[in-house]
Amino acid sequence: MEREHYRRIWVCGGSGSGKTTLARQLGEALGLPVYHRDAITWDENDNMRGEEEQVAMLRDITRQERWIFEGARFTSAGADGRLARCGLIVCLNLNRFLCLYRVIRRARQAKGQPFGRELLHYCLIGYPKKRPQREAILEQARSRGIRVVTLRRKKDVKRFRESIAKE
Repeated sequence: MEREHYRRIWVCGGSGSGKTTLARQLGEALGLPVYHRDAITWDENDNMRGEEEQVAMLRDITRQERWIFEGARFTSAGADGRLARCGLIVCLNLNRFLCLYRVIRRARQAKGQPFGRELLHYCLIGYPKKRPQREAILEQARSRGIRVVTLRRKKDVKRFRESIAKE
């Protein structure tokens, strides 16, 4: 029997933390559809969608019975249904320098993907600075009975992934 908290999963973390990879792996292991924040934030022409449109798209996803959502945008988690509907939050809280390295490597591999001062600032300062906001949302989730798993090292991510595959 499928565990309830594995039916709707939110994978969050900073740029380069491995959200997309882990979400894909969990989706394959659990047979769940995976939805990516970038596909909601940006349209097919790489224009940013308005906040209302993004929230509406996320509501459509979170109304479903089974999903994995990967993305770090915490500010709209209450409005778009993630906190009300997810059973498990997997928070990737890896070293910011490792994440920065991964972002730079990804930008170099994907020609045309911009990497500049703004992204550097976000990886090293912006995302870490928002930790109190993230912690408050994660605590709110815990108080609602949502299982929250925080992974801080690559080997923790590997162990978690393997434990899901075994179930």
